[in-house]
Amino acid sequence: MRAIIRHSGRYESERRYVLPMLQYIQNAELRRATTRLASARNRMMHKVILAKTLAVVVCAAMAGSAVASTKPATAAAASTAPAQAPDGLLLLGTAGGPLARADRAGIATLLTIGGRNYLVDAGEGVVHQLGKAGMQAPAAPIVFLTHLHDDHYAGLPGLASFSYTLRAPRLDVYGPAGTVDLVGGVAQVMVPNARIRMAEQGLKHTPAEFVVAHEYGAGTIFDDGNVRVSAVVNTHFDFPDGSPAAVNKSYSLRFDAKGHSIVFTGDTGPSQAVATLAKGADVLVSEMASHADRAAVPPFVRPHMDREHLSPLEVGKLAAAAGVKTLVLTHIGVTDPSDVAEIRSVFKGRIIVGADLTKVAL
Repeated sequence: MRAIIRHSGRYESERRYVLPMLQYIQNAELRRATTRLASARNRMMHKVILAKTLAVVVCAAMAGSAVASTKPATAAAASTAPAQAPDGLLLLGTAGGPLARADRAGIATLLTIGGRNYLVDAGEGVVHQLGKAGMQAPAAPIVFLTHLHDDHYAGLPGLASFSYTLRAPRLDVYGPAGTVDLVGGVAQVMVPNARIRMAEQGLKHTPAEFVVAHEYGAGTIFDDGNVRVSAVVNTHFDFPDGSPAAVNKSYSLRFDAKGHSIVFTGDTGPSQAVATLAKGADVLVSEMASHADRAAVPPFVRPHMDREHLSPLEVGKLAAAAGVKTLVLTHIGVTDPSDVAEIRSVFKGRIIVGADLTKVAL
């Protein structure tokens, strides 16, 4: 009985003194664990904020460096500046037309000359393709549109808006009649985002001030001292004289720089004017409607393919007539060796069948 009483007394003592102490210890451990968790969360948030801040700084630096400086570099600056990108072509996207393709992004080619970038056409996915190549939207501060079919400018709104958000100084868009309307529409698309960014980040200029349209015709259309760009009307559009639609023009472009000459056919059918423009060029970047591409369209579209695009044989004839050194095929869908063989039957120079992110050195 005494043992039972002693046991009962010990239990009562534990209940009154020991259990509250254990509860206190558990609560203290819980508070310490909570404090450690909060501290860890704060450290994580600090890292996230730091990472975001660094990202903004890096993007701003990239945007600021997108346009080459016109001031001569000092010896000290030259020793620390990054190596200048070599002259060349980067086929960002090689598809043509409105059909989505798993293997090709929309038509867009980045030309690098003298450390400056020039984008020829801005098809769907151009920003994503720049990312694949290790660049961001501000890397393309000057855009040339060969004509205003949507597959050649569908990526322009994204390029303009992301360049704006990443604090690029401006985006210049050169194109045929209608480009002012197009760029005005792009600026309007940018407005909702810009309202927010101007409040958040203190951006000072509006989209209409940021993206600037320049409409061109035949002749010399651009000269920045680094490259001179010339344009000729091609045969991609076949509107009757006097038709309201006749104001729409499609152009082929020639870029001349010290030691280099590159011609872009844009979309065109057979054209003596394009052959003359391309005479003696180092590189001809040509569209092509392969036999498989022609067969894939409805019958009523095939006359358009025949008159206003280039078959493999016509591509070869153009390259041979111009006497170019290298032919780069783009704005293509499905190709096979028979297409290349047909080109080779009349053109003996170098042929590159373009694929997305193909690089061509100059």
